[in-house]
Formats: sequence, C-alpha cells, structure tokens
Amino acid sequence: MSLNSRLEPELILLNEAPLDRNILFNSVSNLLLSKNYVEKSYPEALIAREENHPTAMQLEKMGVAIPHVDVEHVREEKLVVVTCPEGIEFNQAEDPDSTMKVNVIFFLLLKEKDAHLEFLMKLISLFQRSNE
Repeated sequence: MSLNSRLEPELILLNEAPLDRNILFNSVSNLLLSKNYVEKSYPEALIAREENHPTAMQLEKMGVAIPHVDVEHVREEKLVVVTCPEGIEFNQAEDPDSTMKVNVIFFLLLKEKDAHLEFLMKLISLFQRSNE
C-alpha cells in the first residue's frame, strides 16, 4: 500500500477534538461503515485490537498512533488520517501501561496480513527525511 494511493479527501479529518479515543474510534468507524469500506465487525475489532496491542509512539516532533484491525474486518484498502492538535490519550506501543498524547492518527484498512509493518517503516522514513 503506497502512502497516498488509498487516501481520499473525505478520509482526512483535520483539527479534530474528540473527548477520548473511543469517541474518535466511533466517529471514524461510522464514517467507514457509511462508505461500506469495512465490515460491521470493524468498530468492535478496532477497540479490541488497540486495547490488546497499543499503537501509539513518539516520533521526533509528535505523537502518532496507527490503529488497524485484522484483514477480515476490511472490505477496501484505505487510509484515514486524523489530526488532533490538542492531542488525545493513547496507550504506548512500547509500554502498554503508559499513555501519551497523540496528535496524528493513521487508521489503516489493509487486506494483506502484516502490511501495517511496511506502512510503519515508510512512515518513519518519511518523518526522518522531513527532519533533515
């Protein structure tokens, strides 16, 4: 999945201010369900996956999270980008018992198992290049 091949204008949500992660997940899930991009099982799978395997990490200048689900919950490969300037609490990938403020959330809808790892490497590379 290329970084922009599955990105659509209506899937870019800028300057969002949800009260918490679950409200954000609900909002994104409803959007994706309305477009038939995900299965009805997606909202529950998204919350469960993030609770069991947190995705937040600190990059050089910001906190990011990359929530995703197993492939059976996805109908079409897409990328949703959400920015939260004030930050929103997520559990950390490296220390699941700790939370951190996240400013950018990338919701990955992937049809290939483990494709999120390739996306993560591209994303980190992109941020490293932007800091040079």
